[in-house]
Formats: sequence, C-alpha cells, structure tokens
Amino acid sequence: MTRRRGVLPLRLKQLASNEDANTALEFAFVAPAFIALILGTLHIALIYFAQAGLQSAVESAARLITTGQAQTSVVTSGGNTHTGMSASDFKNAVCNGLTVKNVNGATVTYPSSLPPFLSCSRLTVNVQVVPSGCTSPTITSPTYNYTTTNGTTTLTSTSAGYGTVTCSGSWSNSSAGLSGTQGDLVIVQLGYLWPTITAPMGLTFINQPNGNRLLIATYVITVENYLCSDGTSSSC
Repeated sequence: MTRRRGVLPLRLKQLASNEDANTALEFAFVAPAFIALILGTLHIALIYFAQAGLQSAVESAARLITTGQAQTSVVTSGGNTHTGMSASDFKNAVCNGLTVKNVNGATVTYPSSLPPFLSCSRLTVNVQVVPSGCTSPTITSPTYNYTTTNGTTTLTSTSAGYGTVTCSGSWSNSSAGLSGTQGDLVIVQLGYLWPTITAPMGLTFINQPNGNRLLIATYVITVENYLCSDGTSSSC
C-alpha cells in the first residue's frame, strides 16, 4: 500500500520536471484565447476586404452621375425606352453593367462596378440630391426593416434618408430618371449585408439579423457640366 501511495507524487514530480509536459499544459491554457484571436483577426480582415470592395464600387457608380451619363443615357428595358436611368437601371448598372445609347446615339456598355465576391441581392442603392439651400446635410445609415414569421426573419424593406426633411432630396423611380443636374450636390450610398458569424469567447461583428453585418459606403459628388441629350449644356 505504501508503494502505491508513492506512485502518484512521483508521477506528478516527473510531470512537473518534464519540459514537454509543461509546454502542453501551457498551450492548453492559452489555446482558446489564441484561436479566438486568430478567428477574430480573420473576420475583421474579411470585413475590411468587403468594405474596400464596396467603397470602390460606390466611387465607380458615382462617376456615372458625376459625368451626366446616368442622366442622359437612353435606356431600353422591358420593351420601353426612356432617357435617364431609373433607380432600378442604376442598380442594374452597378451590379451587372448596362448597355445604353449615349447623347451621340452610340451604343455604350457600362461595366459592373460591384466586385464579384459581393452579391447584388444583398446590396441596397440609395442616391439623394441635396437641395441647394442645404449647406450641411447630415448623412445617416439606411434603416432595414424585418419581419419574423414562424421563427424566420426576413428583410421586408429599406428606408434610407439624409438629415432632416428640409435637407433631403429624392431619387426618381419613374422613367424620367435621375433628377440631379449640373452643379448639384449628390450623395451616393451603397449598403451591403455582409454574412459573418460570432467568433469564440463571445466576439461578434453581427449588427443585423440572420448573422449579417451592415456595411456602408458613401460618396459625395458635385455633378459636372455635362452635355444634355439635346446637344446643349444647359440644365437637363
């Protein structure tokens, strides 16, 4: 019995003096935090990667408005032809590219500005013309509205605005197209629901339902003195 009682202390003493065993024990203590740090860093890197792609997309999309291409393009869709991109035309141009007629009657294809790793179904496009009397508009994030039915949460609508009622403009959804003309201050905003997860040890980057993080890219432009479709450079 005495010999058996002496085995455990001896084993513990041997374990304490074994450097490999000490290293294994130390790693067992720090491994969860270390893995959480790696996963958290990876998630942050992916979020910044997506944000950079979204920012690049909004800059390219805004150029269509800056140069007057969105306002003067002759678009044919659904059997109808209209001058000036509608809201759906503009989003389609951002997501998939768009083929139109320019002011000279030539066929022009605008390439997609959305990176291939971003999906159009997760994208919200908001364009606002700032009224001339508004010298300091306040930019706010869009509000995503959800409904939950039988445990399933679904995005139902998105409302996006800038500042107060007196400082907000509007994007026309009619065939008339964009209302921003030469010299107007225009705010272009892209919102994207980026899928992410909760990392170990409670680290989370989720701020929307269904495991998403809302990314926002905003670009403010002054519309250039572009040539109107009638061949003049007056307001159009």
